[in-house]
Amino acid sequence: MSITYVVTSAAYGALAGGNENNTQAANVTGTLQTLLNQNPNGVVTINNTTMGGDPSKGNTKHFGAIVVVNGSSQAFACQEGQTIDFS
Repeated sequence: MSITYVVTSAAYGALAGGNENNTQAANVTGTLQTLLNQNPNGVVTINNTTMGGDPSKGNTKHFGAIVVVNGSSQAFACQEGQTIDFS
């Protein structure tokens, strides 16, 4: 059975210098959808390369997404450099 993924939203970035008023993040919804379409096993490593660049140079990035997996909406989150199994 193949798994279907629909990415509702996804963001990748950081609070520059830990400052809550200096958010540096990118909307990576389309990027994640493309990666899941290309990787039907649902495994994606989250880093500057896979997310299309570094939105906050010198800061540790975090990732968050809402993905509908086979009709069920699920939340995912991790730190830069980690791998998520969306299946």
